Amino acid sequence: MTTNFWSGSLIGLLLTLSTPIFAQQTSPANLPAAPTTVSAAEQRFNEMSQALRELNFEATLVRVSGDRLEPMQWLHGTFADGLEAELIVMLNGPDRRIVRLGQETSYYSQLVEQSYSLTTDVTYGLLPAAFYQDFAALKPHYQVSAADRGVRVVGRETKFVRVLSRDNDRYHYGLWIDNDSGMLLKMQMTTPQGEILEQLQVTHFYETETVPISLSDVRGVQRPPRLLDSRNRQAPQFGAQPQWLPDGFTLQRSNHRLLAQTRLATDHFLYSDGLTEFSLYVAEGDVQSLPNLGVQGPESIYNVQLQGLAVTAVGKLPLSTLQRIADSVVLSTESTE
Repeated sequence: MTTNFWSGSLIGLLLTLSTPIFAQQTSPANLPAAPTTVSAAEQRFNEMSQALRELNFEATLVRVSGDRLEPMQWLHGTFADGLEAELIVMLNGPDRRIVRLGQETSYYSQLVEQSYSLTTDVTYGLLPAAFYQDFAALKPHYQVSAADRGVRVVGRETKFVRVLSRDNDRYHYGLWIDNDSGMLLKMQMTTPQGEILEQLQVTHFYETETVPISLSDVRGVQRPPRLLDSRNRQAPQFGAQPQWLPDGFTLQRSNHRLLAQTRLATDHFLYSDGLTEFSLYVAEGDVQSLPNLGVQGPESIYNVQLQGLAVTAVGKLPLSTLQRIADSVVLSTESTE
């Protein structure tokens, strides 16, 4: 199951210390800590993450993923008591929306039974979670560069920032950041070869002095049930683990469960490097209906039969990366040393 904007299925669910020049010689163990330097590109990224947390604004935007176009309304604000609020409304198709208040995010669907709440202080599905924190958290595995200026977006001058993987195992990001407010106005996700896979474009942006009026009564909205914490589910049962991961990816959670749509018994593993996530699913090969396949896109998917098990890797990663991960899966009884 991979997570998209609202629902999931198997294919479809971020003091500088100075020492006088003539200071007495000091042993290395007693030297002061090296100054923390932040490049201009990192500073621009950090301004964006701060704006995403602190600005009061109303916006409309369009996300283009493959041949799918999704227009949305996006509102954000911080109440006088410091509570952060966010509302996202899909403007095409069924009425679907997301409401976030502080560290609780609720996903609403026209089908009431598909509505749920999560404990999280970011709105998953709109932007990578790492965009809401300083770039320092991404530095071990990504680098950032900046152009002197970016093109105008929605009539506003921007600064362009490029977030690049330090290897070719991940996708890259281009960011157009408003000169005045620090707001992210445009984003592109590309392959290492430069192919654009997904774009997000703000088409209207209005900064307000206080919380937008449309958010004023959001605290009174009834919240759907909280999704069960994965830690309360069963531990993985098939004894299979990947023996290779791109540098920096760590296991976030794992469990054994029945997939919602197929009721197929599956071990699920979620990995993240801070910016990108991918899921690995392991099921019995004779009951999983997917053929061996590989598809690259905004959400790449690779499925293979190994040792009597069906292994599926899904995520915002190049197909070659997912293939290497899935092909490295072995049963725990088999030693790779």
